[in-house]
Amino acid sequence: MQKKHTTKLSEHERSYLQRITRSGEHKTRVITRARILLKSHQGLTDQRIVEHLNTSRRTVQRVRKRYATDGINGALYDAPRPGGKRKLTDKAEAHLVAVACSEPPPGTEHWTLELLQQRLVNDGVVDTISTVTIWQHLTDRGIKPWREKNVVHSHSDR
Repeated sequence: MQKKHTTKLSEHERSYLQRITRSGEHKTRVITRARILLKSHQGLTDQRIVEHLNTSRRTVQRVRKRYATDGINGALYDAPRPGGKRKLTDKAEAHLVAVACSEPPPGTEHWTLELLQQRLVNDGVVDTISTVTIWQHLTDRGIKPWREKNVVHSHSDR
């Protein structure tokens, strides 16, 4: 059966793929894709490539198709994914950090994620926000107000 997408690499592309497979500096999926292209260039069938690389036939077909339509970088690397819209703007995130580093509400020892969530909604910063989103934004900056040792207290408290 004739392959739908054949792989004929230039010398430059072949050299580039060999560097990727030998360097150990790329993600496993990129290295596997590079190996698929190299094996395909050697004329191996999909089944032989699957056996050599312990991958699926669909993966081999997809990599060869992406090479034919999108070139070498399209075959090796995934296109960026848009993801969800950011919940907090930079200004809203600054507000969150300022609140998290301030004194907690009266009657509490420290800020909890739920208290921060309630505060952001009450301050009109966001309509809704999950505690997970708050946690991610704060831990990305090393701020953990729910842990007593990480709370910043003013000198007047001492």
